[in-house]
Amino acid sequence: MASGYYYPAETFLAFTAGWLFIIPAAFVAYMAYGYIAYMRDRKHRIEVTVKPTDAMKAIARREMDLKREKENVLFEESRRSGK
Repeated sequence: MASGYYYPAETFLAFTAGWLFIIPAAFVAYMAYGYIAYMRDRKHRIEVTVKPTDAMKAIARREMDLKREKENVLFEESRRSGK
């Protein structure tokens, strides 16, 4: 704060340089480091793919039916309350 009083132009330039260049550069460097760390760690992961069985498909269909039924009930109730 004292530098702003004694050196107003230089403080403004330093502040502007910080916000326009230093902080975005630090952000880009941090994101690049995170991406490199992610790519390095990615090769040590194991991906498991599961083909859906008939039982899994039946459960998913039942859940969709229940969701659709719930939406219909809510729609009917909202229609009745609107009259």
